Amino acid sequence: MIRLSTVFILFLILVSFIGVEYTMAQDTLDVAEGYETLNLAVEGDTSGTGEPANPNRVYRLKRGGYYLLNGSVENLQSQPLRIVAAKGDGHPPLIIPAANLDGEASRSFLLDGDGTFVGLYISGMSNIGEYAGTNMIRNNADGARMVVDHCFMDHDYQAFFRMNSDNQRLFVTNTTMRNAVQLPEPSNGRFFDTRGNTQDTIFIQNTTLYMASSRILRDGDGVIKNLIFDHVTVHQVAEAFQIARCLNATITNNLFIDIGFEGDQFIPGDPADSLWGDVIDIDSLAAPGIGTEEDRHILISNNNYAYNSLYTDWFDSKDSLRALVWHNVRTERFVATNPNMTSENLINEYVAFSDPPGPDTCFNYAKFRVEVADDLNNPDCRADRNGIGKLDTNPETFGIEDNLHDFSYPTDATSYTYAQGGFPLGDLNWFPDKKSEWEVWVTSVENDPAPVTPNTFVLEQNYPNPFNPTTTIRYHLDAPAKVKMVIYDALGQKVKILIDGESQLIGLHEIKWDGRDDQGRSVASGVYLYQLTSGKNSSAMKMLLVR
Repeated sequence: MIRLSTVFILFLILVSFIGVEYTMAQDTLDVAEGYETLNLAVEGDTSGTGEPANPNRVYRLKRGGYYLLNGSVENLQSQPLRIVAAKGDGHPPLIIPAANLDGEASRSFLLDGDGTFVGLYISGMSNIGEYAGTNMIRNNADGARMVVDHCFMDHDYQAFFRMNSDNQRLFVTNTTMRNAVQLPEPSNGRFFDTRGNTQDTIFIQNTTLYMASSRILRDGDGVIKNLIFDHVTVHQVAEAFQIARCLNATITNNLFIDIGFEGDQFIPGDPADSLWGDVIDIDSLAAPGIGTEEDRHILISNNNYAYNSLYTDWFDSKDSLRALVWHNVRTERFVATNPNMTSENLINEYVAFSDPPGPDTCFNYAKFRVEVADDLNNPDCRADRNGIGKLDTNPETFGIEDNLHDFSYPTDATSYTYAQGGFPLGDLNWFPDKKSEWEVWVTSVENDPAPVTPNTFVLEQNYPNPFNPTTTIRYHLDAPAKVKMVIYDALGQKVKILIDGESQLIGLHEIKWDGRDDQGRSVASGVYLYQLTSGKNSSAMKMLLVR
């Protein structure tokens, strides 16, 4: 029996990817804290012939350490860049861009290959308290993969992630990102930006995003093949969540509180009114060669969106201002006419976070933006209890504050049990006990076979597992039947039909899979499901392909 939804299967893929990274690593290089030490450690990590000394290198940073960057850290000859925090006590390693004599500083990471970042605090402010360019992490490589886990990303002037080329994959888990704000030009405050490129995968899970002067994600009219946005807490974001041209999207178990805090400005009676002002927007795919409308699979389910009453009262007082709705007429039409699109179980409940950024600062900023419309004098809306200062005189302004904002909420709220499986909506890191239960739940595929007897139907674990490129699947039939065996990818799409209605006798059988789809193409690394159907019996198990 399959109990995992596609989004939870993708969670397993991420865990598998990270596990593979560290299993492969043959050498960890400890980097001392200080000025330029991380830059030099990466740049100088070469052999006598100038080649990278170790393609499996992991750079480990000291807990409690300060790492001042002299320019952006880049991949060494396009090999994967892996930077992790050491285990133990103390604050996460602080990565801070250093300003030059002209007061300018570069973004932290400029990549032309894969990147992995675990357990870090990364500042978008330089050591003199000024923005360090734009895009904390910019990646220019086609097909690059980025993994970010248990990080705290603080301040960016345009977008934390700029996916600057095609077919990239981004996985962000257990991370906090805050203050994507450009006050003189607020449309630049974003968390993720695909720059109009066609992207393979964006996966965000158990993450908290708060305070953005623009939007969660800018697709720039580009196509996102796979978007997974699950158990995310979003607070105080100025614009709607636009997923207009996604091929496959799963948006589940999220909290959107005070999103679209500037409201929807409209002209009463204008026919175009019905086309604006929705929280989650879907448009035509319009992507020949990538997919058709019939190819799209979009699930929007078990989410909550609501406003503080400060905003709703303000909207009600204005003839040309209103709150966003879940979907406008156009989005509702797409969902209603496409059998592979579902939008359900959406609620509007304002939850009282335990200790969020105060509403007044953001509300006053929103009123000024709408009523005064003078961007040069926008009030500061950023949420940072440490303040913004210089490292030499105000070191406390860097790092995670001791009284960090708390986005847990009352257990008697509807949202507390509204996620799939009866778990709380939003980032489960704010409910550690519930997250522990959830981690067991999402991985609990019922796959322990019963003892094999002549009257038992059993699907066994494939072997070897993980595998590359071939694996064997064994199964036992309890009666003669027509058998079907199908391989599915992480989005629940068919990859390969191994057996298609073939009549088989009672007893033990086995079949091999060579890691190719029905068109004979090699499939990518990741978790796959294989499902066996025989008469009224059906069973499925997961397997890991590692290339």
